[in-house]
Amino acid sequence: MDELRSVFDPRGGYFKKGGKYMPSLVAELGDAIECHLKLIGLIKDDELDEHQQKLMAEKRAQYEAANQEAEAESDFPAGAQLCGKCSTKAVIKMDGCMTCLNCGDSKCG
Repeated sequence: MDELRSVFDPRGGYFKKGGKYMPSLVAELGDAIECHLKLIGLIKDDELDEHQQKLMAEKRAQYEAANQEAEAESDFPAGAQLCGKCSTKAVIKMDGCMTCLNCGDSKCG
């Protein structure tokens, strides 16, 4: 599944609904296999701990209160950038630091 997800189309990839970037159709098949294996419990899902989830929810609420505009097809703000860690279009500038609203990855630590 990791090898499938690393296949890139030379003509470029695309964004799936929700803002997740797929570099090729083969990579999407690898992603589907991984999601299925997580769903049936063969692979442990690496989720944020309770403290991180609470912090992300607070920061997201602050950001949404400041910016009422939201993209209709995505759960993330319209001006979000692509996250290098989770490949989701959910990176925004928050507290002077680029932070992903999906996985919590931050350039500031």
